[in-house]
Amino acid sequence: MRVTPPDVVLFLTGYVRELAAAEGIDVKVTNKEPADLAIPLPTPLIVLRDDGGSRMDWTTFDRSVGASVLAGSKRYDKPAVELARWLAGVLFDDALPLIEGSPIASVVFDGCNGPTDAAEVLDVTRLYLTAQYVAIGSW
Repeated sequence: MRVTPPDVVLFLTGYVRELAAAEGIDVKVTNKEPADLAIPLPTPLIVLRDDGGSRMDWTTFDRSVGASVLAGSKRYDKPAVELARWLAGVLFDDALPLIEGSPIASVVFDGCNGPTDAAEVLDVTRLYLTAQYVAIGSW
């Protein structure tokens, strides 16, 4: 039987977007960095990307997700730091498997890292974090 790897980023992008809106956090959440990224940013930006992973067994896959948070400026990093810490709490939450429609079976805690400073040419603070999951494919 053919098993299709899960699209964890698709799920997380929608989930983070909905959760931010519900909590009154003004942020743009996407899976692609805008080609025309320019400062000042009209709203803080979260970019989620699939960092891949291996197939673990018949139905489960190891999946790593990278997240960039861009906000504020290089001298005023507080908005980015606060948003990145919020996002880490969301992406590292061991309740993610319980959310309806979630392909995540478990959070791999030793694969959850950051947030940490990341290099950025523009005058905006960029923080990066990673989250690792065991996710279930579909058939």
